[in-house]
Amino acid sequence: MPLAFLTGGGSAIGEGIACCLAARGFTVAVSDIKLDLARRVAVRAGGGAEALELDATDRTRIDAAVKDLIARHGHIDALVNIAGGMRGLGIAKANFADMTPTIWNRILTANLQSVLHCCHAVLPSMIAAKRGSIVSIAASRGLRGGPQASIYSAAKAAIIIFSQSLAQEVAPHGIRVNTIAPGNAQARWKTPAMESERSPLGRATSGDDIGRAVAFLLSEDAAHITGACLDVSGGTALH
Repeated sequence: MPLAFLTGGGSAIGEGIACCLAARGFTVAVSDIKLDLARRVAVRAGGGAEALELDATDRTRIDAAVKDLIARHGHIDALVNIAGGMRGLGIAKANFADMTPTIWNRILTANLQSVLHCCHAVLPSMIAAKRGSIVSIAASRGLRGGPQASIYSAAKAAIIIFSQSLAQEVAPHGIRVNTIAPGNAQARWKTPAMESERSPLGRATSGDDIGRAVAFLLSEDAAHITGACLDVSGGTALH
């Protein structure tokens, strides 16, 4: 069975992705900085899914986790970068002029550096195997920006452009790299009122919506798709 390695998988989006991939025959390794959340998602996903405690910004622990997964499963077929956000870091929205370098570095580290570290860690084995697929979760804010989210928007935009560049570098090795830009997506910290924002399709973006999009990009149906940014926002992003 192919192995999918998820970072930040204890989130609502992570749950949607893990469940969709497990239903499609993937063995899913769900990692999260909070082990209890990773375990909850792994149980929901079933299919032999496993939970790992992992800080996606800690390169030493990332390397150890990747080495262990390869030793036990033989190969990491897919990397899905989900870790990131702002509210989950305890950071409230603020105007850039009111932020400090300490705050914006925390946002950049969690949202961008985590993707760089995890991609860099899995690529040697994917290159050696001449196959693999990477999907990183960006955001609609990375497509059009937004007030009081300047650094978050910058990080998500950087993920999209980084992925386009990386896709071109690793294509000769049979590796595909894509991103997904969710809209007003479900999150554990959101209240029902916060999720009430409607897209043209009449509802917020669900974890399952994102999961099915990830499953598509990892499948053979997307064999000729790389460097793409898939808008899964119900029409709120429009790029």
